[in-house]
Amino acid sequence: MAAAVVFTVLGAIGFLPLFGGPGYEQSLASGLVVPAAAAIAVAVELSNRGDIAPLECVGRGLGAGVALAGAAFVTALLHGFRVGFCDFWGGTTFFALTAAFGALMGGTWGVVVAEVCRGRRWRRACCVGFAIAGPLAGVGASVARFYGSPMIFAYDPFFGFFSGTLYDTVVDVRTGLWSYRAGSFATLVAVALFASVLARTKGGTLVLPPLRDRQAMVRAALGLCALAVSAGVTIEGPALGHWQTGSTIATQLGGRASGPRCDLIYPDSLLAQQATLLVRDCEQELGADERRLGANLDGRLTAYVFSDANQKRELMGAADTSIAKPWRREVYVQMAGFPHPVLGHEIAHVVAGSFARWPFRVGGGVLPDPGLIEGVAVATSPDDEELSGAQWARAMLDLGVLPPMKRLFSLGFLGQSAEKSYTAAGAFVAWVLEQWGSAVVRSWYGGASIETLTHRSWEELDDAFRAWLRTLVMPAEASAYARAKFERPSVWQRRCPHVVDALNRAGDRCRDEHRFARATALYDKALARDPHDWHALFDSARIEMRYGQEDRGREKLASMGADEHAPRTWRDRAQEALADDDLTHGRDARAVETYRTIAARSLDEDASRTLEVKALGAGEPSARRAIVDLLIGEPGRPLDAWFGALSMGEWAAQTRGAPLAAYLEGKNLARHEAWARAAAWLDGALDGGLPTARLGREALRERAICGCALEDGNALARVRDAVQGYDSPFVGSSGGRREWLLRFVSRCEQAVP
Repeated sequence: MAAAVVFTVLGAIGFLPLFGGPGYEQSLASGLVVPAAAAIAVAVELSNRGDIAPLECVGRGLGAGVALAGAAFVTALLHGFRVGFCDFWGGTTFFALTAAFGALMGGTWGVVVAEVCRGRRWRRACCVGFAIAGPLAGVGASVARFYGSPMIFAYDPFFGFFSGTLYDTVVDVRTGLWSYRAGSFATLVAVALFASVLARTKGGTLVLPPLRDRQAMVRAALGLCALAVSAGVTIEGPALGHWQTGSTIATQLGGRASGPRCDLIYPDSLLAQQATLLVRDCEQELGADERRLGANLDGRLTAYVFSDANQKRELMGAADTSIAKPWRREVYVQMAGFPHPVLGHEIAHVVAGSFARWPFRVGGGVLPDPGLIEGVAVATSPDDEELSGAQWARAMLDLGVLPPMKRLFSLGFLGQSAEKSYTAAGAFVAWVLEQWGSAVVRSWYGGASIETLTHRSWEELDDAFRAWLRTLVMPAEASAYARAKFERPSVWQRRCPHVVDALNRAGDRCRDEHRFARATALYDKALARDPHDWHALFDSARIEMRYGQEDRGREKLASMGADEHAPRTWRDRAQEALADDDLTHGRDARAVETYRTIAARSLDEDASRTLEVKALGAGEPSARRAIVDLLIGEPGRPLDAWFGALSMGEWAAQTRGAPLAAYLEGKNLARHEAWARAAAWLDGALDGGLPTARLGREALRERAICGCALEDGNALARVRDAVQGYDSPFVGSSGGRREWLLRFVSRCEQAVP
């Protein structure tokens, strides 16, 4: 019966996206089903038998676990043959270490339950209740750790491992999983040894052997040793990566700094001035978010800042995904430049928690509303892209991919790609803020109905929002770039996302280490699973062009650049890579034409600005060497920062501070946090007059960042006036970056002494 239940349930689950075939999701589902089924089956069977020796009972329990794990794995194999295998051996190893081991633990737990329930009046009910209680207790312990500590991942005796976040697609077999299962193995060995020591009377009662039975005493001693190993693995959990607390993470990071309202926990490798600036960043964002939402956070906010994605993944569970826990008033991010690109977004979650419901302090009614949770954060702390959130939503509307708002503000939010759902939800919440004010948003976030608060149905709100979007002025190329940005499928719709993204990440690492043959092989493996993975296609072709067979690499990039089915952004990158190759081989005119063509249509402000710099540098003999060394690299050689710095210095000296050279000097000095020196160069570039509006916009942005870092109120005021002036380089731009810059200047001015 248990095997039939397991086969039926997991067979049905296997039809869901990502659950077909051996892998993380299928292993997690099996870990939630199989151990409980094994425990129930073993407990019900053995509790009615008083004539079986204790060690044989343990053998029955382990055998049942193996059998039911086999039934679960058969469903994975069948679905794998149906949809194809992404990573058979990797998925099988993951299954063995999670669900299969959990099934053994479940069967063993069923043996214990059978002994507890044997002879009781409601024996079957007792068996079922206690059998399920074990796995549920494990889930409860994981939830308690999630609630009471920074960690979002979980190791568990029964289900095995939960990664914690939907948006980190690289989920692999970690070292911690091996060591955790070593502890599980020690537990099983201890149970078997103790069972071998015990005997059963004719009445079914367990009894200890006499002390003179030396063999039994040796087995008992070995059982105690195995139990000590299991306990040691549990106790040493933080060192082994099985669990963490706020204090263990703080100890491993080592650095701590505090401001009036923010506490910062950071790697002790950070310089004192960097930590001071991070604290100021936190304080300013906290104040800006509070003003935007009309709220006040009661108490202090703690920001955990990790050195990189790997350290963040090991210590709290999320790698590339930043996290906030509003009920703990904590945010978890990794190091980035000033101002931190996502710190304000995560702080917004905590501020919004001040008017949300207990226990998790997130938006929604009975169930959390992910659209509302993320929409409020996006609207409160928007990105600094060329298009505003509303303009991106308008582009989605024009493409016919803007989801209905009612679906977005529900669990349907998770069915969309992150880019689409976050952007659309943020645009809608920002519209509600402007139309009805922050009080309505706070009440909505606190659990009230938006329909009641606005006296409009969801259909009326959706229609009004779309009508407002249609009034926005849009750039000509918005739809093409929106298609590239938003039509990437969600993780649930992609083919083998975990494996493909892991291969791409490994390929990128090999590429950066100049192991080009290995990188190309990894990209080829990714393409074998997803032939339309544009990242792998582009990097593989670019490596071949620069370090292998140039003609064949150029041919692949040219095909990608002309492919109407490729996203516009990847087509642009392919064409830019070809232009870079033209420039390094002396085909300057063709390179400049390509750079200018892409820059004229692109809505990626940063990419377009770089293209303009390349085009300007290619047309000026004194600048050409500096541009190649700084942004491209010579053929057959990777980009080298030392060569770039040397050539930049020579160029700046030759031109005596020409605006373009001064801008590049200032921008790169700011990137290295030499704020005062960067400010002087940027002032020279702005005074001299930069050749394009995009360069002017970026120079003002970088000058504002320097002014904020230096607490220079006069510089901030000059930037604000320049942004709002009649001759501003922002005149005629889409407005997203202008809005961000004015918000940033305002938050910095609020904090200047």
